[in-house]
Amino acid sequence: MHVPDGVVPLYLQLILFVVSIAFIVTAVRRVNGRLDERTVPYIGVLAAVIFAAQFVNFPVPPSSGHLIGSTMVAVMLGPWAGMLVIALVLFIQALYGDGGMLTYGLNFFNMGAFSCLFGWLLALSLFKALKKRMDEKRAVLVATSLASYVTTVVAAFILGIELQTVPGFGVAGLLVITGIHAVIAVGEAVLTFVIMLYFVKARPQIISFLSGSEVAELAPAVDAPWARPAE
Repeated sequence: MHVPDGVVPLYLQLILFVVSIAFIVTAVRRVNGRLDERTVPYIGVLAAVIFAAQFVNFPVPPSSGHLIGSTMVAVMLGPWAGMLVIALVLFIQALYGDGGMLTYGLNFFNMGAFSCLFGWLLALSLFKALKKRMDEKRAVLVATSLASYVTTVVAAFILGIELQTVPGFGVAGLLVITGIHAVIAVGEAVLTFVIMLYFVKARPQIISFLSGSEVAELAPAVDAPWARPAE
């Protein structure tokens, strides 16, 4: 889903760069003051996990896919801390040519800002419904996996809308890129389930949805994640 430099018009790159910077600044403000010696290492650990997991590619002709991880990290740390993790991963990837520096804003908006907020809200809704029928740990596994699938497909659709600014891309291109990611998203859901399963068993305190989580404070204002941060 990474878009390299030179594909979309410059004006769209600049607009989404500004929008993404606004999201990152907001995320810093939301998270700042809630970090402590317990939670800071979790951000680094999850950034490393996602960066490493994205090296696992699975072929989906004529493309290939890898874990995005936005929904997963948002469920673990909250959407705003999740954005900071994705922002860091995407920046490092852009430095090494996976994506571009000019399209950093576009890539972050799709895989960071939108995917973290949308994925988190969807996972939260599913989690609240599922935990009435099963225990919390099973509910968070199922909810996060399902939400990661839907979020990947919707983010691909948004990317297809953005690519309508490219001459010749058209509706057919939109349908193709969405369809391909509907298949890629199966791998996203499976990898999300596997990684979440490890943390649910080994480090449940890193998952903000679970009772007794040490990072729950990084996901404030559950019913309105866009609300102004507390002073």
